[in-house]
Amino acid sequence: MARDYFLRSTDGSAGVNGSVISDIQASLNAATTSSIDVDGAYGRQTEGALKIFQTANGLPATGTVSDVTWPALMHSDEPPIFERCLQVVASFEGTGFTLIEGNFDGAGLTWGIIGFTLSNGELSNLLGQINQRAPALLTQAFGQDAGELMQQIGPQASQAQRMAFADRVSGPPPAFRVAEPWRSGFMALGKMPEVQRMQIERARDKYWTAIALRDAQALELGEELDLLLLFDVAVQNGGMAAKGRLQAAKAKLMATMTPAEKRSVIAQVVVDSIDGPFKDDVRARKTCIAAGAGTVHRSRYSLATWGLQNGFRPKTV
Repeated sequence: MARDYFLRSTDGSAGVNGSVISDIQASLNAATTSSIDVDGAYGRQTEGALKIFQTANGLPATGTVSDVTWPALMHSDEPPIFERCLQVVASFEGTGFTLIEGNFDGAGLTWGIIGFTLSNGELSNLLGQINQRAPALLTQAFGQDAGELMQQIGPQASQAQRMAFADRVSGPPPAFRVAEPWRSGFMALGKMPEVQRMQIERARDKYWTAIALRDAQALELGEELDLLLLFDVAVQNGGMAAKGRLQAAKAKLMATMTPAEKRSVIAQVVVDSIDGPFKDDVRARKTCIAAGAGTVHRSRYSLATWGLQNGFRPKTV
C-alpha cells in the first residue's frame, strides 16, 4: 500500500519535527541546489526542496516524503522505526536536547530529548557517560562549575544530595525555572552534536531496546503504533512490567481484537495504574497513540503525518 511518511502540517496539527527531518534536510541540501535550514522542522522550505528533488528525479512533485521519495533520497528501505517513535515522544516531552526543567513534578531535574530525570538516576547516568567519554564537553558547557555539577548530581552523589541540589536550583512555582549558571550550562551541553548522539543512544538502549521491544514481544505486538505506544509507556511510565501492567494487559487482550482495540486496552491499563495530578497527561498521550490522533498539551497530533500509521509494521526494529 502506497503511503506518505512525512508531510507538512496544513490543518493546524503539530508540525512534524525531529532528527529524521534533520537528516532529510541535510540530504536535500546535498542532493539539490537548495540551502535550507537543518532545523528538524518540516516547514515550507523543506516542502519546496522536496519538490525540487522530486522533479529532478522524475518523481511526483508532492513535497511529501513518500515511500518512493524516501529510498531515492535517503538510500534505505524506510525511515528507522526507533527514530520515528523518538520524534513523537520527544515532541510530547517538549524539552528537546537542551531544556532543563526544575522540580515541578518530584523528578528533581529533567533534561534532554526524552526528559532524562534526576529522581530515577537517568540524568546522573547520562552526565557520567558524558564525563567518561568526553569530559572536555562538560568543562566547555559549565566552565569552572563542571566539577560542582558532577559532585552534586553525578553518578557518585547520593539520592538525597541530588534532590537537595534540584530543590536549591529550582525557582518558585509555577515555572520552577532552573537558576543560572545551570540553565545556560545545560543548554550549551545539549547543543553539542556528540552529546545529542549520546542522548539518542541512551534513549535507544535503555527505553527502546531494553523495555519497549521486550514489552512488544511479551504482548505479541508489532505494528508501528504498537511500538510507539510501548516506547511512550517506557519513557513516561517505566514500562509495562511496572505496577503489574503487563499481567493486567495480558488478561484483557483477546486474539479477536484489532490492533487498534488492543492499543486502547493497553492505554487504559496504563491510565488505571496512575494516581496523582499527571493522570490526565498520561491519558492524553496514550489515547492519542492508540487511536493514531489526538490532543496532547493543547496540540493536535495526526500521527500518520509523523510516519506512524495504523495497519503498518516496520520492516526492521
